[in-house]
Amino acid sequence: MKCLLSLGIVLFSVPLSASEIILEQVTLRRGMEGDTRQSGALDDPKTYSKNKVYREEKELAAQAGVEIDQFLDDYYAIGFRKESGANRAVHYMLFYNSISAPQCKREYLIQRVRHTKIYYRNRNIADKTVEYLVEVFKLNSYGHTKRADGHVQLHFLGDVQSRKTVVDIEVGCGEVRNVADELAWPFEQKILFKELQDYSNKPGLYDKVSFEFSRSYSFASEFDRNGHKVTLPDFLQ
Repeated sequence: MKCLLSLGIVLFSVPLSASEIILEQVTLRRGMEGDTRQSGALDDPKTYSKNKVYREEKELAAQAGVEIDQFLDDYYAIGFRKESGANRAVHYMLFYNSISAPQCKREYLIQRVRHTKIYYRNRNIADKTVEYLVEVFKLNSYGHTKRADGHVQLHFLGDVQSRKTVVDIEVGCGEVRNVADELAWPFEQKILFKELQDYSNKPGLYDKVSFEFSRSYSFASEFDRNGHKVTLPDFLQ
């Protein structure tokens, strides 16, 4: 959720009452280009190595046996690998989306994330962790985020029998009191994205977000040594 792309797409077919926050799927190629601020920067394979986001995602995907180049024109990449000899497994997923809020009077959107990880042993919960993240995205004059929002999972099974990860996201027009509570973008103009709170086991700023209007969505993954199951967001096809 830390890589953001300049898009001007509006779903006119969506009723006005449901269009206050519009989520659009973005190909991996265009999502990764957000870091370069150049349209078409990943159209030529010779330029791939110059893109920091591409290099990072390629390295992560490879750990799950995924060749990311094969998915650049898809809306998501999903991979699973059982590690031979180690009695372990690894799960990988990546997708991007753009966000629009044409009715928001502010120059930014607030996004808060609840990340739940559950580990199972002998069909019982062995461990459970919940972490909270709060971010701010800068909007352009049309009410669109200036770069795409990236979501990546790379999870290892370790010595448990199975694990489940659920990511609950709420994004909207609103404020965080005393941190981001004005109509204007509250940070340096050259910054397009600001992480107000990195993942923490305490809600902190998560509970201090106040939305005027928002939209929620979630995605999840479950896997053991025999395979995996993925639940994608409703807007992702």
